[in-house]
Amino acid sequence: MEKIYKKVGETPLELIDRLRLEKPELKDATLSYAGRLDPMAEGEMLIMVGDENNQREKFLGFDKEYEATFLLGVSTDTGDVLGIITEEVGRDKISRQEILSRLSEFPNIKSQKYPWFSSKTVFGIKLFEHFKKGNMDIERPSRDVEIKSIGILGFESTSSEEIKNYIFESINKVNGDFRQKEILERWSEFFTQNSNTQLQTLKIKILVSSGTYIRALTENFPIPTVLLKLNRTKIFSE
Repeated sequence: MEKIYKKVGETPLELIDRLRLEKPELKDATLSYAGRLDPMAEGEMLIMVGDENNQREKFLGFDKEYEATFLLGVSTDTGDVLGIITEEVGRDKISRQEILSRLSEFPNIKSQKYPWFSSKTVFGIKLFEHFKKGNMDIERPSRDVEIKSIGILGFESTSSEEIKNYIFESINKVNGDFRQKEILERWSEFFTQNSNTQLQTLKIKILVSSGTYIRALTENFPIPTVLLKLNRTKIFSE
């Protein structure tokens, strides 16, 4: 088993391709991953080698720790910045006390609906395909999750220019069709409307059970929120 650091912008399959180049001894080995990370996320991934692929369920069950930074006051259809903006509120609607109070309730979350932009299938069709076809009346399935600990690392004002640069640089690292053109156009409009302003960000450290979608936690915030950065810092494989 290999623990490899996935970069921002990489897909898991691109990570496997990079691993084969960096480790020629794995060039012809059967490789797959346990516990994917979205393109905008970075951090540890488990790569199964050879016969380890027969133990996939075992490797999928490990707890995971993340550092997550959220941008407050705006939401997208994916829950992270690689998505189209769906809602915005002004800074006067952002209450630190209300947000911290809601965060204190996160350990009570015991189930989570799969995000629309996920590969979970309903009626034989992946959820993101339902979304693109406008099939929004179907019920998204849920799964059991557990938030084992959560801590606040920072609640800060950050310049819109700094956040814009991070979002655009990160999205431009992504290959393939993820609607990048439309997404960047909408973000460009957002930052034009919010130029020379300070935006609110929240950074947390969170320990969760396997299968928990951090970007889906944006649905549990009291105001529109989007996952700005995500770093999987540890997989508890031992």
